[in-house]
Amino acid sequence: MDQQEYGRYLLALSGEEIEPDDDMEVEADHLYGFFQGFMPSGTGVERVFEPIPDGQRFLDRIRPIYEMLNPEDFAGEYVPGYFNGGNEDASEGTLRGLGEELIKRLKSLFSMVPEKDEEADSAKEAIRALACVKEVVVLPPGEIGKLEQRLIQGTDEEDSEVVYEALGELIRSRSDYSENIELLNEAFYSIACDYWVAYYLQWPRYQDLQEAEDCLYPYFELYRYGYNLHWTQNKLFIGRR
Repeated sequence: MDQQEYGRYLLALSGEEIEPDDDMEVEADHLYGFFQGFMPSGTGVERVFEPIPDGQRFLDRIRPIYEMLNPEDFAGEYVPGYFNGGNEDASEGTLRGLGEELIKRLKSLFSMVPEKDEEADSAKEAIRALACVKEVVVLPPGEIGKLEQRLIQGTDEEDSEVVYEALGELIRSRSDYSENIELLNEAFYSIACDYWVAYYLQWPRYQDLQEAEDCLYPYFELYRYGYNLHWTQNKLFIGRR
């Protein structure tokens, strides 16, 4: 099954009828919101990955996002459009521990980048930025939004995008865009409109990074608990969405 055959297979799973002579080329954008069609239980999502080599690994990663949903949220006329976490409680100690573990695992990931790679300089810069983070702070509800707003407005000079940029650059360099799984890229992103959640769920596809396959697990756990992150030059803030 080539990429376009797989794309038509996915569209058929979503219920879209394809005519035999339809020459439309399936693109990732056509599958935005695709995984929402299996809410809330995830029943049938295993069929998505059956035609993909190592499909079980992708299935194992995506199962927990259905498990975190509350079926009662889908009982009324209006249902959630995204996979919103936050149905489980987490102590401040647990949240802080996840933040500290994330920093540790990201350092390890970036240290794997060979000196000869084009991404080596950005990886080193990210390691230096992570080494400057001396404190993980758990914020009261509502405070993370204020920090994010200051970032948008450009009024917080301490905000650092180094880690985000370096991770995105590394992921792009380790992706094979001709693989069938590439067609699900937007579908993975639309789960939470969060690139790091999408990276975590797609990790088995990233070449030469299998040794660090769980580096974003702490981030995924924070998302599952309903929390966002905000980086500055010397602190990592964690706050409920």
